[in-house]
Order: sequence, then C-alpha cells, then structure tokens
Amino acid sequence: MEQSVYRIMVVDDHPIIHDGLKTLLATDSNIEICCTASSAEEAIKQLDAVDAHMAIVDLSLGDMDGTYLIPELKKISPAVKILVYTMSEEKLFAERTASAGADGYVMKTSPPGSLKEAIQTLMDGELYFSPETARRIKRKRTGHFEAPRTLIDSLSNRELDIFKLIGEGLDSISIGERLHISKNTVDTHRINIKNKLELPNSKAVERFAYEVIQQGKIPGE
Repeated sequence: MEQSVYRIMVVDDHPIIHDGLKTLLATDSNIEICCTASSAEEAIKQLDAVDAHMAIVDLSLGDMDGTYLIPELKKISPAVKILVYTMSEEKLFAERTASAGADGYVMKTSPPGSLKEAIQTLMDGELYFSPETARRIKRKRTGHFEAPRTLIDSLSNRELDIFKLIGEGLDSISIGERLHISKNTVDTHRINIKNKLELPNSKAVERFAYEVIQQGKIPGE
C-alpha cells in the first residue's frame, strides 16, 4: 500500500526560509512542501487551491500579521494544522496565536530538530507549545481564568502588534501603513500602550519595546 504524503504550505516573506525548510524536510518521504507563499494574500489563495494538511506561518508578514492570518486560513480549511515559526518571543505571542487557532509555536532561534519535532507532533494530532504555555492554553480552553503575568499581557492584540512594530523601529506613519490604519489611530494606541505599561512618555515606550522585541528582555524574568 502506497504511503500517503503529508502536504505542508510555508508562509514566510523570506525566500531563504522557503529553501531552508525544503532542505530540512527533503529526507522525509512522507512530507511534501506543496507550496510556498510570501504574503498573507498569497497564502489564502494558495490554501484554497492546494488542500494542504499544515501551514507553517511566520508572524511578521508584509501585508498582514500572522496572528490575523491564522483564523483566515482556518475558515478556508478548518482541519488545517497551523504551526507558527517566527522570531517573535513565544512568551509574548504564543497564547494569542493559540487563541487565534494555532496548534504549535516554534521560534526560529530553536534547533532545527525542534521544528521537525513540532511538525511530527502536529501530524500526530497533538499541540506543540512550551510546557508553561501549554498549561495556560489548556486552562483557558477549559474555562479557567489566567491572570496576566506582566503588564505586557494587558495589551490588546492590536496594541501588542503596534508595540512589536515600535520595537522594530517603525514610526507611527510606517506602522499605520503596515497595519492599514491611520497615523492618528496608531498614536491613540501608543498613548494607551504607554498608560497600560505605566511608562512616563513615548521615548520610554520605544526603549522598552526595543528591549523586549529586539533583545528578548521579558519583564519579571
């Protein structure tokens, strides 16, 4: 009997990731990267056409944040497994991606074996998150309230998007263009972020965002 092939779509705006994953998975005869996409729009069109079993998705895409793409992919194919593969810190983003429908989360700084382990875990019908994240996700899904661990956890999804882009060095105009919202809306969110994080001014927000996003300094650790 011929072995069935597990079809994977890769969504990342860096072609080197497409090539790297093809090389990494080339020795697995039961896995096939059936297509690649460099944007959310392309991923939506591709998934509708190729019937992939899994999508490996980066969170930083030029036209849409991966957290918003995940539910769109699930609408097209409710059975598709979503594995987030990103530079974004798991402790900040994993629970939010899980709420959006992600089944696993791997940071690009992890050893290559971690990604292969995650793919196999999702193929086996299980979730792949760090133990602490998995515990919090399980409790949330069973109706238990989890208190925010840091002030960053009090940010809404949109505020966290903007906080992340601030940490990447973008100004309000550039953030608005990336998220398809006005500069005034971005500035309003920046004020809310400042207040929720209990920081004195916008420069302090920028410094803190840089430390968290670029240097991985998570408060309370």
